[in-house]
Amino acid sequence: PPIAESGQSEPAKPVESFTPLESIGPQSPAVGALVMSANENSQGGNYDSAVASIERAIRIEPRNAALYYKLAVLRLNQSKPRLAEDIARKAALLAGSDNSLKKHCWLLIANARESQGNYPGAEKAKTEAAKY
Repeated sequence: PPIAESGQSEPAKPVESFTPLESIGPQSPAVGALVMSANENSQGGNYDSAVASIERAIRIEPRNAALYYKLAVLRLNQSKPRLAEDIARKAALLAGSDNSLKKHCWLLIANARESQGNYPGAEKAKTEAAKY
């Protein structure tokens, strides 16, 4: 979304407009099973179980940026935007050369900031996302 010409930030779009990245790259079979379990739990609205599965997966693959991204999405779904933002920042740092993942991390950060009423911060995050 464009930034208003006047320099004023535009009103925030509803949180539902954020579409998280669905695919996660290759991982070990154990992590794959945990991610599948987390997906099933989150689709059923059981975010606590989904978070537990992703946190276990992160203990197995602590440098897997996509797992942190997935955890950030779950935290946003749990209405924990500050936590989601922190986790998404870590995912962006770990993403390395995966520009698609970096872009989605920054869009998630923008969304988390908007839901906290931090519209200037959200605009900065959108600007960062646009670099990828």
